[in-house]
Amino acid sequence: MAETATLEVARDSGGGVHTRLAGELDMSSTPDVRARLYAALGAGVQVLNMDLSGLTFLDSAGVELLFRLREDLAMRQIPLRLYVPEDALIRRTLEVTDGGADLIALAE
Repeated sequence: MAETATLEVARDSGGGVHTRLAGELDMSSTPDVRARLYAALGAGVQVLNMDLSGLTFLDSAGVELLFRLREDLAMRQIPLRLYVPEDALIRRTLEVTDGGADLIALAE
């Protein structure tokens, strides 16, 4: 059975939101993850840090979520920082996705 995506969210006193995604971010889990992410992005957020090292699967719905999130945050002038280790299972998905290299650049 597939492991649906889980999202951990923490805030620090400096306006940083720190998240960790694990499991499978796909069309069935993306709506819940999206809702929880945007709920965490309330007033006073200065940066969003996302650890994607625990993701074991990322489909087109998950990639689209990351693209839209990046665009929305850019309009709000909130930096997005991704953590995608070299050996992360989803890194190849991002590497071969048109525009995915831009997302990986946020991790380096």
